[in-house]
Amino acid sequence: MKKIVITVLASLFLTNSGFAKYSADIFDKNSLQRGAKYFVNYCAGCHSLKFQRYNRTFKDLGIDPELGKQSLIFTGAVAGEHMNIAMNDKEAKKWFSTTPPDLSLTARAKSADYIYRYLTGFYVDESRPLGFNNLAFNGASMPNPLWQLEGLKEPVFIEAENCDNSGCKKTKTITEIKIVEKGSLNADEYKQVAADLTNFLSYVADPSALKRAAMGPWVLLFCFLLTLFFYLLKREYWRDIRR
Repeated sequence: MKKIVITVLASLFLTNSGFAKYSADIFDKNSLQRGAKYFVNYCAGCHSLKFQRYNRTFKDLGIDPELGKQSLIFTGAVAGEHMNIAMNDKEAKKWFSTTPPDLSLTARAKSADYIYRYLTGFYVDESRPLGFNNLAFNGASMPNPLWQLEGLKEPVFIEAENCDNSGCKKTKTITEIKIVEKGSLNADEYKQVAADLTNFLSYVADPSALKRAAMGPWVLLFCFLLTLFFYLLKREYWRDIRR
């Protein structure tokens, strides 16, 4: 009996970005603002951010509260509420057979690099229930929510057959992913969208990082002045002792 095994090559072919891993930049507020926009427009229909409040997002990202209410709140929630979704768990299981995960801590659990590779790793796979698979997470059960921006991609395979006493096994290895239907963005523009979303989800996973970074220089300055004070105090004490 012949068996077919599909093998996916490393991230060199997943993101077309070489061997370098993606590192989030949570201090780029323009990117974070764009990422928030993409999230509420393309992701928030199914995925919540239950540990993040709208008004905290507005404040940290430098978004005017009134503009934020108009542009980022589509559920009727007030600014002080968490970024939950209207769909409940019972409905989600009925429609999708599972509950779409909350994404609040995904960047901490799986890294920014994983999120970036996931967002750039969708390809058409007719064997999947929703017609898509993902190079970063083989067997992913969701379609590409950004396909209109990115376009549709299909994998290019290399086939090989190995036989032994138990039978023959065909191996299909994905060597590259090619665009078969263009989206509204080119490759570089879509990578920026993926980067913006990754940055935003990295910020959401640890919102206090922005505040800690802002406090850092002041803490170092305080430590320097305190050290200088203790040094001068030590000199004053030892001057009397030496006498």
